[in-house]
Amino acid sequence: MTEPAGYRLVPGIEAHLDDASALHGAVFDKPWSREALQDLLLMSGTDGAAILSEADGSALAGFILFQCVGDFAEVLTLAVSPDHRRRGLGQYLMRQAIRCARDAGAERLMLEVQDGNLSAIRLYEGLGMTAFDRRRRYYKAADGSHADAILMQSFLDI
Repeated sequence: MTEPAGYRLVPGIEAHLDDASALHGAVFDKPWSREALQDLLLMSGTDGAAILSEADGSALAGFILFQCVGDFAEVLTLAVSPDHRRRGLGQYLMRQAIRCARDAGAERLMLEVQDGNLSAIRLYEGLGMTAFDRRRRYYKAADGSHADAILMQSFLDI
């Protein structure tokens, strides 16, 4: 797996929690605070990766947070800066999570994605993930509206 040109992957997100929280707030209606991200990282099996833009002085361009427990792995969140989208960064971060999940012995990877987030759904489908369930009215937007969560999974060939 080749890094996208002009970007550098770094394991873990601990050194980038402030930027990760700010990015999460820029792309999600219900952002996670720095403290929430830090608390997740304290949970057993939780890890992540950040991708930095070399052109922007190693600024955070995206990150992923995932958890591996036994034979199961879950992507907790994935965020790519709007300024750095359409460059394969989301796919690159997902492939990093898949590799880590396999290395940890996971046989299945799962995530939730908001219904209507077509670019994310296409990304996950392109990685071999399939929808298997739906959580009605799971996401609540800032305007009070609700959207379903689509649960997607992939069985990892170890």
